[in-house]
Amino acid sequence: MRKQLRTGDVAIAPLPGGGFGACQVSGFDGESVVVHALDWFSPEPPRLDDLHGAGPAILRRHRFREPIAQTSVAPRYHPLPPDFTWLGNLPVPAGVPTDVNSISTWDWPLIAVVLDRAWADLPAEVRDAYRLSRGADPVTVDLGDGPRVETAALGVLDLASYPVGRPVDWSVLERLPRCTQIRWSGPDRGLTAALERHPLIGSLVWFDAPETVDLSRTRVVHLTIRGDALRELNLPPRFRNLAIDGIASARTVHAPDDGRWLHLNLFEATPATVAPTGLSQVRSLSIDGAGVLPAGVVTAFPQTHTLTLRRSSAPGRLDTPAALTELPGLRLLTMLDAYALDAETFPDLPLDNLVIDGLRASTARDLRTRFRRSPVTLRLSGAKADRWLATNMDNPFRDWSDDNTRAGAAACRAYATALRALDALPRLAPPPPTSAGQAAGARPSTSARETGSRPSTDAAAVAHPAIAAVEPVLRELVDKLNALDEKFDIIDTIRREEAGDAFMALAARAGIPTTLADEWFDTWRDF
Repeated sequence: MRKQLRTGDVAIAPLPGGGFGACQVSGFDGESVVVHALDWFSPEPPRLDDLHGAGPAILRRHRFREPIAQTSVAPRYHPLPPDFTWLGNLPVPAGVPTDVNSISTWDWPLIAVVLDRAWADLPAEVRDAYRLSRGADPVTVDLGDGPRVETAALGVLDLASYPVGRPVDWSVLERLPRCTQIRWSGPDRGLTAALERHPLIGSLVWFDAPETVDLSRTRVVHLTIRGDALRELNLPPRFRNLAIDGIASARTVHAPDDGRWLHLNLFEATPATVAPTGLSQVRSLSIDGAGVLPAGVVTAFPQTHTLTLRRSSAPGRLDTPAALTELPGLRLLTMLDAYALDAETFPDLPLDNLVIDGLRASTARDLRTRFRRSPVTLRLSGAKADRWLATNMDNPFRDWSDDNTRAGAAACRAYATALRALDALPRLAPPPPTSAGQAAGARPSTSARETGSRPSTDAAAVAHPAIAAVEPVLRELVDKLNALDEKFDIIDTIRREEAGDAFMALAARAGIPTTLADEWFDTWRDF
């Protein structure tokens, strides 16, 4: 259903982590809607009368130039969230601007309020340590490969490569007062106890997790976790985002209100994925995977109103599209890289919005016909001709053409040329591992791009015949991307990462050690 918004319209919504907040339309700026959060929080949904006299939410966490929790939203790109309940209209509080410089999503003002509350709830000594620390001060840390000098401003402590047999000196966190994320792998080894002592750390990435993980006494609100052994996971209050790998084994997750307040992401999902139990109240769900996505797992989350289906490789299919009918409250369905989709792939659903980015042009025409007179708002982008897709379906740069046809086509040609050249090379024995002891194709936990450092490689590896044959092919690819960016200015942060991933995949295909490939890419690229 399409809603015509007016200045002063008020909506309430569940807040990430629990409770309810409210926001209001401040005004309109061209085709964009300006919205601000109201200074309101309650464990139950408020009524419109409850919000009379509520002023705008003021952010105190940092020294913002615009302290009101407010943003501009383009409805063309951001459909109204299904969990926004519009109550009616109230006068806009005095002093609230009708135009702002920031551009974001509908829920950003409410998320900003949640972050502000979380900051205020931290112990005073934690907040003081953060504010008073001098970010440039040197700090010696051991990330698993020996001591190195970082700075007190280090926000992400990457211990994913820390040797299992060596004790961890968790006292380093006392010298990192701005650390908010830890990357970890393997058994606990004091990790959860350290998290309990350092409540500023709200984000955790855990590889190869053990059978039981208990974070219930920490303040972690964002967790990415994976591991074949993992069977039971306990989450803390106010938890907001869970990303868990979609393996074919049963798991139990203990979350506040059975996941009512969190967003769930099942990544690396396959048709064999078993949905975790304990999250029956999840409202917002995304499923990522290569090839065939398991639509059937949605039946474990019957309260879902927002669903995103994302393919990591083309063309991407749904195994059982009819399973989506098990979501009676589904209102927003987003599909990314849906090149295997046709207009009849999924059944009639109770949608308000259907958003698809990356599909066949023929499918786009059929979908527009199907939904022309329906109440569903259809947003399609990235439509590509069937003939073009026949050549470029598996090309990692295929979506670059969405913004610039010529630049995207040239990037696709550059990649295809490199792939053909590598596949035409004679098969040679792989070069020896680098001095770091990594086998060819093994991605380090922290790359040279992430750290800004230059890894050193063994002279024997660099002089190997396989490297001598592959190096000019990969160098030519990067040179072409440099020229493209100079001409079209197309490679932003996201495309730089996409280019790096494509380069590393080609290098691994050719048997080049990962540290050497990282060094090549960082040395050769100008973008």
